[in-house]
Amino acid sequence: MPQTTGFSAMLNVRDGRAAIDFYQRAFGADIVWSAPGGDTVAQLSVDGAQFWVHEESTLYPNPSPLMLGGTTVRLMLIVADPDALFARALAAGATTINPVQNHDYGWRDGRLSDPFGHHWEIGRPLA
Repeated sequence: MPQTTGFSAMLNVRDGRAAIDFYQRAFGADIVWSAPGGDTVAQLSVDGAQFWVHEESTLYPNPSPLMLGGTTVRLMLIVADPDALFARALAAGATTINPVQNHDYGWRDGRLSDPFGHHWEIGRPLA
């Protein structure tokens, strides 16, 4: 079977095990795969939307947002009920950047920062 093209984010984090726990509590993520041994590398899935978590490192280099003092990437998580998932993420330790609201560009979404410095927009199209 031919390989299909895909795209998946690789999130460099400080304290990979804590990050995996956060994504499980905040987004209901499942672990698809994780590396055995000391390095924290894991593939996670939120209702089929997959992303990776990797421990930050200066050796490789794999800088995390906390290492850099910010992030240049926003992740968009499209879900049926953005209000509920946003509230769940806040309860798990995320912080609000912009609350969930309807926008004139046709989306209901909000933006938060996870404890590892990554920014997530959680939303859905309105129509």
